[in-house]
This record gives sequence, C-alpha cells and structure tokens, in this order.
Amino acid sequence: MSYSSLDILPNDILYEIFGYLSPIDVIESFFSLSKRLSRIIVNEYVWHIRIGDSTMSLSMFNDHCQNVLQLIGGRVVSLRLILINVINGWPLISSSLRSHSTTFLQRLHLIDIEPHEFDKLLRSQLIKQIHTLLVDITSSNRFNCLQVEGVYLVQVCSRMPLVKICRLPFNHDVSIMNQIKTFSLGYQMTLPNLLNANHLRTLTVGIHSSYFLGRLLLCIPFVENLSFGIDDRDINESDFHEKISLPATIGVHLLRHLSRLRIYCLNSISFHRTIALLSSVFGQLHHLSLKLLACTFISGPLIISGDIIQQLCIDRFQPTATYSLDLVLHAKNDLEEKIIFNSFFKVPFTHRQRPRVFIQECSNMGIGYMYHCFMVYTLPYKDEILPSNMLTKDLEESLQMSTSAIDLFPRANQLMLHGYKFKRYRRDPGNCISSMSSLVPWSLITNISINHSDAISVVALQSILRMAYNVHKLRIFDDTGVLLRGLLYSNDNLELRVNQQVKSLDIYDVTWTLQNVERFCILLSNRFPNLKTLSMHILDSYDQWKWRPSRIIDGKNKSTKRIVNLVYLLVDNFKQLVSLDIYFSNENFSDTPCFPHLIRRQLYQYPPSRPHRLQCSANRIQLWL
Repeated sequence: MSYSSLDILPNDILYEIFGYLSPIDVIESFFSLSKRLSRIIVNEYVWHIRIGDSTMSLSMFNDHCQNVLQLIGGRVVSLRLILINVINGWPLISSSLRSHSTTFLQRLHLIDIEPHEFDKLLRSQLIKQIHTLLVDITSSNRFNCLQVEGVYLVQVCSRMPLVKICRLPFNHDVSIMNQIKTFSLGYQMTLPNLLNANHLRTLTVGIHSSYFLGRLLLCIPFVENLSFGIDDRDINESDFHEKISLPATIGVHLLRHLSRLRIYCLNSISFHRTIALLSSVFGQLHHLSLKLLACTFISGPLIISGDIIQQLCIDRFQPTATYSLDLVLHAKNDLEEKIIFNSFFKVPFTHRQRPRVFIQECSNMGIGYMYHCFMVYTLPYKDEILPSNMLTKDLEESLQMSTSAIDLFPRANQLMLHGYKFKRYRRDPGNCISSMSSLVPWSLITNISINHSDAISVVALQSILRMAYNVHKLRIFDDTGVLLRGLLYSNDNLELRVNQQVKSLDIYDVTWTLQNVERFCILLSNRFPNLKTLSMHILDSYDQWKWRPSRIIDGKNKSTKRIVNLVYLLVDNFKQLVSLDIYFSNENFSDTPCFPHLIRRQLYQYPPSRPHRLQCSANRIQLWL
C-alpha cells in the first residue's frame, strides 16, 4: 500500500491496523509519514502498552521509555509493566509519563515492583483516575514479608478513589520486624478508614491473619469477587485442652454482592476460622475455590476430614454453584488405619461426575514418618504449577484415554519435579515409553523446576526437554551436585535445539564455591550459550574447602577479586545475558565474601564490557545488562 493510500484511510481502519502492531512498530512505521498520522498517534489513538519481560535488556527498556512513553504516554489507557530482573525500572517509566501534562491511564498492571518503587507510585498524580490496579510479585520480592496488615490496601483505596478491581498479593509475616519502617510510606493506617470510602468489586490480597480478614469483610460492602490467604498460628496437640475460639459469622447483609470466593488456608485453625467467618455467605456463592495445606489429627475440634468438607462447605452451596478443591493434608498418627484419607471416599461430593474429584496418596518426605499424606483435588486442576507427584498411574487409569492433558491442566505452565525416597508414589514423566507422559500438557509448559538431585536423571531430563518444546527456563536445586555435574560433564551432549531453547537458569548446587565456580560457569556457557538470565548460589564451603574472609590475610580484597573476575567472565561468555543474579550462602552471615563498597568501586573503575545497572548487598549481587 502506498503512502497516499494509507493517508486517506479512515481513523477506525488505522486503529485496527495499529492493534496488530507493537507501539514501537507503529511509531517507526507511521509517525513520520504525514502530519495526520503523527497527530493520530500522539493525540487521538488510545494505547494499551506492555513494557518489559524477564529477559528484556537495559537498552531495550530505555528505548521503550524514551521513544514510546515520552511520545504517546499521555494517551495510554492501559499499561502492563514487567519488572522481573529489572533494577530501578519504575523511575524510568515514571519520568517518561510525567513529561505529559495529562494522562488517561485507567488500568495498571505491575509485575514484581518493589515496595520502595510502589511507595513512589502512590505519591504520583498519575494514579488518580485508575480503576484497575493489578500487582503480581515473585517469591523473592520484599512484599512477601510485610509486618503491618492492610497498610497498602488502605493507601491504594485512599489515593485511587475510582479503583474497583484491585490485586495486592502482599503477604503478612509477623516474624519480620519493622518492615513497614523500611519499605512503606512510614506510617500505619487501620482498615476502618476504608469503610464507605471504596467501591471495590474485585479484590485479591495475599496471606494474612483471620483477625485481619474479619476486619476487612466489614469494609468492602460492594465486593463481588474476593480472594485471600490465611495463616494463623498453628494449634498443637497440647493446646487442645484449651477452648478453641472461632470468630462470629459475618452478617450476610454486609456481603450481599459476594458471588465468587477464593480461599487459601495454610493450617487447620486458619481453615476453621475462615469457614466460621464466611459460613453465612456460602449459600449465595456462584463459585468457591478452596486451597488447603494443613496437618490434621484424627480427632479433636480442628479435624479436617471428608465429613467436615462436606458439612461446612459443600452442603451449604446452592445446587447451581460450582467449586474447585486443592487440598493437601498430613494426618498425624494415621499411617496404618488411614482414617482421614478413607473418610473422603465415604462422602457424596467425591462421587459426583462434576466436578470430578481425585484422591491420591503422596510421600511424607520432609513432613515426618508419623504422618499420612494425601491430596484431594478437582479436575480440571487450575493451578499454574503441576507437581510431578500428581502424575500417578491411578490418575492415568481413572481417566478416559480421550481426555486431553490441556483439559486436565489448562493453566499449567510450570512442571515441578520432586525427589522422593518413596518411589511408589512417583512415575518418571520424562519417560517417552510410558503413557504417563500423556498427562502433561507439554505445549503449555514453559518452566521446569527440579527439587533435589534424585528427582530425575540427566537422560530423563533430556527426554522432557524434547517433549516440552516451549520450555525456556530451568530451576535446579541440586543437594548433591550429581544432576548438574551430569549435565555439564556428560559425553552425551544435549541436543543443539534443547541447548538453544533454554534462556533462563536458576541454580542452587551445594558444590559451587568461590574455588570452583568459574570452572562450572565456563562449562555452563558451552552448554547453554543462549542464556539471557542466570541466577546462582555460591556457598562458602564444600567438603574440606572453606572460604572465610575474616580468617584470610587480605580476605576482603581477595574475595572481591574473585567475585569481580567471575562477573567479567559471565558477561563476556554469555553474549545474550541481560540479567545476572548471584547469591552468597554462608554458615556465618557476617563472614560474607561479598563487600558491596569494594565490588561497586571495582566495577565502576573497571566496568564490564557492556552497559549495566548494579545492585549489591552483603549476600547478593544483581546486574541488569
């Protein structure tokens, strides 16, 4: 199509064309063609923009900020910002948006923003008209360990008066002291400030206490969809002689709009208190999602059995209501009789055709020999993480061969391979001969996590990577060093395609120390040349070798030299690397080999071969390239 033909197209046709292209493509292709097109791009078209991913380089991120947001930021109505592996990315975004006198921003999705960056966002004038705020965080984010419950929810509602959809999955952790003084705005607010001051329709919060939940339910009268996690102090057998107090049921008139509820409880007392609070609204629900991870006894006021789930949850639903279950229970002193386990086979809801309920035993490794462990879940299974202990022969035989793995696990994107000493609970999903591989939706899997070196062999991992052709990230926790050494030293190299498809590695290997890590990294660069993100742990000792800077002459400078040389090696050998994350694990936290002021000074005086941003602490070094 010629320039003249393009310029006479009506606006709605141009808008449809723009919708198929990225903002950078639109700007580079159309902005300079005519005054009309440039006016439409800057002043008329409304933009839905996504910036960043876990493998976006510093230069590309800067390019989006300078060449996209500074030009069209005033017309952006929806912004999705991915800050995974990004160092101080929000200031770049904020400065670009502030260059516009007015903004139309209504929907903001932030992935892995840090607390200090979120505080700056809350002070900004950009957020006044936002009606949808979605925040997602990774497991290492500092939002996972806040002390004050609800403080950010209150701030969001007070500073975004139009917000109706809000997701703040920040977890409360009472063991972290003074967290609020370090990472929040510096003052505390209580939930009653929310009363009659918000119009929340959809709300997701992280893990909190049942006391917080009780207060929250009084402050969200218009909520329709609610999701939360509860983790109260667990109750021991010695506490059973005391009266277990349960909260009063919330009045149904206070939550008359609530129709969808998602609950995650981390122990039995949390479950019983949560159900006690919400029992009055179960009859009006259209859908309940219940996730439970708990130890239970075979008797007592806090027992969790098939009868309890049937009576407290299922029997209270309307016939048209739907539900999904994901229960992992550890029944103490029930290995032989399996009373709790068998109780689920005797209740009506486990025999219904829809939803299909599956009950299976699993290993008690890591829990204790006194516990009988099992899972109760509905199909389709809606979690993003697919644990290998679900892929049993019983599940395979109970399903019709025509059932698609994608229908069974429609949201799965991560396959988690566990190491078990009890082999009868595990089948190797990487064995191409076994029909068990039909249970895994291989086309959906982008991330594989290996937990312990006995979870899988090198040969089986190769088979998995051939089937999981969309996998680009590997997480390996190797408690013996056997698996990773097998990958790096094996004569049977991984196929070239398999090597090239892995773009991200997250490694914890107990044998990696400052003595040998350079050698391992050279081997790693030969096997995985296309890595874009690399995260690793370096231990201060293995076998007979130890590195204690305080006991070494000139230990600080010698440690710094080794670490800086490692950084140079990784930046030079991994040509596509955009993110480097090094953790230092020490028996004595104070005797760390990482001295931030020396590292920063050395990398400033003799910088790596590529532009970068550096973040450094006593136990961690991050580079964004």
